[in-house]
Amino acid sequence: MVVNRRALKRAKGRVTADLCDFLTFPAGSDGITDGLDGPFRVSVREFLVRHARLPPPSSILSPSAVASPHLIPWRITFRVGDLEDAVVELNVVEEDVLPSKSIYCDHCRIVGWSGHPVCGKRYHFIIRNDSKSSSGCRQTCIHCGTLLPLSETRCVACKYEMGGEDPEDWPYVQLEDSTHWLHGVVHANGYGHLLRVNGREGGSKYLTGCDIMGFWDRICKMLHVRKVSVLDISKKYGMEYRLLHAVTAGRSWYGDWGYRFGAGSFSLTAVAYQKAVETLPNIPLSIFFSHSRSPRTPLQNMIALYRFIADYPLVTFRDLFCYVTRLLHEAHERKKPQNPSRRKLAKATSSVLGSWTNEEVERVEKATVKVLRAVGGSKWVTWRALRGATVRALNAPELLDHCLKGLGGRATDDGMVVAVRYNAEMSAIEYRLEAASNQTTTTRYFPRPSADQLLQDLKFLYDALLNPATMQSYKPQATKKSAQSSASNLLDCKQFIKHYDELASNWLPSSQFVLQIWCHVELIDHPKDYTAPPPELLILPIAATIADLKQQATRAFQEIYLIFRRFQAEQLILDHVDVSDSALVRHILGSNGIAKIRGSCVGDDQRLGQFRMERGLENWIVDCDCGAKDDDGERMMACDACGVWQHTRCAGISDYDEAPAKFVCKRCICLRKSNGRSGGQMKSNTYGGRCKDETDPSRSGGFGSLTTVR
Repeated sequence: MVVNRRALKRAKGRVTADLCDFLTFPAGSDGITDGLDGPFRVSVREFLVRHARLPPPSSILSPSAVASPHLIPWRITFRVGDLEDAVVELNVVEEDVLPSKSIYCDHCRIVGWSGHPVCGKRYHFIIRNDSKSSSGCRQTCIHCGTLLPLSETRCVACKYEMGGEDPEDWPYVQLEDSTHWLHGVVHANGYGHLLRVNGREGGSKYLTGCDIMGFWDRICKMLHVRKVSVLDISKKYGMEYRLLHAVTAGRSWYGDWGYRFGAGSFSLTAVAYQKAVETLPNIPLSIFFSHSRSPRTPLQNMIALYRFIADYPLVTFRDLFCYVTRLLHEAHERKKPQNPSRRKLAKATSSVLGSWTNEEVERVEKATVKVLRAVGGSKWVTWRALRGATVRALNAPELLDHCLKGLGGRATDDGMVVAVRYNAEMSAIEYRLEAASNQTTTTRYFPRPSADQLLQDLKFLYDALLNPATMQSYKPQATKKSAQSSASNLLDCKQFIKHYDELASNWLPSSQFVLQIWCHVELIDHPKDYTAPPPELLILPIAATIADLKQQATRAFQEIYLIFRRFQAEQLILDHVDVSDSALVRHILGSNGIAKIRGSCVGDDQRLGQFRMERGLENWIVDCDCGAKDDDGERMMACDACGVWQHTRCAGISDYDEAPAKFVCKRCICLRKSNGRSGGQMKSNTYGGRCKDETDPSRSGGFGSLTTVR
């Protein structure tokens, strides 16, 4: 055997061949889900140890990874379908909360989970913008977010001096980077938040928003995430997408993946949201076309145009917006603004006779050509005028509309051809007769608005019919008022939740080899405002005893919650007599049961008291005129007299106006007047008109932005 020192030549192959496909992960053939049989806290650890790797120093946390040992980054690389060398990296950042600068979670606070104890770990699932990742190891200005070389000590955009404290803050800036294609965070107890999704509009070459959402949804199911909230403040084409999508699809965009109403701002309920979803899209378009002889408005002209060119009846708001958005999608899909094959298809489609005979169609076309010849010259005739001049004589409006769509390109006996065009200024289709030798291809077939024109029309219709701030007035007033109220309610519902723990497919099937016990914990001598943590799923062997159950419950709650670090399970609460620790769990609770365990936190737990709730140590009182009793993420301010918080909007202060330096609520004003008449005085508080969205997040250590006002 001959051995030389040259490296063996490796067979050529795709670099991505051995990677899992991002678009289908996790696939059954990958074997990824094998062994992921426990709740989230167990499954995520197993998944990272088996399938992820620790990245090199130039990672998401560089250059300050050494300064932030509580942030452990993991990395998994995927290929994107069969695209050559197209790869995507998922970064999973394991955050130890105890030494973190962001202890509390503002997302939990505003979605209704503020009473949950603070978890010891959070897991950030991040797909970075590859245009920024490929730029090498760089830093981000913590003042304005501009990406800078590591050598820079001053931001070139805002001139901010990068001080000595900046490297320590750098990892947190990276976590909060708004350009991430995906950022989801899940607490150790399985409750999580989808913070952002950016697809093609966010700069991705290969992934759409739907691709990223599908991947996130599959990850959550695989790891047995319990609930995920999302704050839907997404915009599309400059419009509030949660409003537009609710009209076209009857739900938010996230609803396509099972996210339902979670919490409404201004005390709105799921019933109010559903009523708005059913009311606004189903308003009939016919209310804009009364028998009045007054000149038509631009809104009427535009609605009439799309009703005319549509290939199916447009009856309601939903029909109209679905059709316009469909045309816009098709226009973006076309490589060229006008594709001859598509024009031929449109021409062929418009030539279908349907239920009319050739003679009837010929009679209508001759009548319309006669009108065009009578007009003469180079004057264009709108479809509405042409239709009005012939509809009475023909007495067949449906047939006339059908023929007008296919009239373009029809030749006459005297060598003329019917030309047709779209007039964007008039929002109308127009016709005229031209010599066959002078006619261009673009005037021969039935036209469609361009992508730019469709977008302009969509924005116009959105402002006129959906946006409550710019909605045009129309009759009957009761319908318009109902539309405005429904639109406002849809905009005020931003929090949506997917309940993965309600999906049978997300949890383990019954097994004869293990027990699945949902464990509720109650603290002995708990404080008055104590809120019990969510129950935890315990996986026990089939021969587990009550002592094993207590031991597993102790370990699970100690691992998950900081305040339970010294927790000790003591007693299984049952309706009947006490049970011996040696009794088998399956005999007492069955193989899929619910256990209630009472225990205590041994030792001095005062230091851990600050981790009792995700809302932090603040003890605010919310009592707004709208009915809100807790923070919902909208802008609030406290009364200087009583300290009670209420929405600035409900106090008559516009979201676009600054909050006043001093503020006294209506109740205190009335009480002050009453006390004034009786000679009493009110004590003044020291809140100083402080507004919630003006509070420094560092004061509460909150994770994420403090408010959702945009």
